[in-house]
Amino acid sequence: MSEIDDLLRKAQRKLGAAKKLLGLEEYEDAISRAYYCIFHASKAALASENSFPKTHEGTLREFGLHFVKEKKLPRELGIIFSDAKSLRETADYALRPVLGSEDAEWIVEAAERFLKSVSEYLKRPS
Repeated sequence: MSEIDDLLRKAQRKLGAAKKLLGLEEYEDAISRAYYCIFHASKAALASENSFPKTHEGTLREFGLHFVKEKKLPRELGIIFSDAKSLRETADYALRPVLGSEDAEWIVEAAERFLKSVSEYLKRPS
């Protein structure tokens, strides 16, 4: 199996966990897992371009440069990634719960769209 396939499978597992956590009303954890779905899908896309950023910020920046700026994928995906990163940081580091069901529902649905778009892009012939 290729690294790209491994990353896509990992993204799919994170999405599955996010959906389960959403159903359990564990909103902050659902947000975090949905973000990691997006993060790993982004890393899969970047691996297809032989780009291997080492940080979350670098992954976001490189995804924007390789896929959004080059119009290989919709601009909306760059916005989703950026917004998801901010939500995940709040979910993981805020001392008190400040995010709720609407935030979690949005990011889980957005992560599913993101993963679908990246997966479809990677299946296209080169």
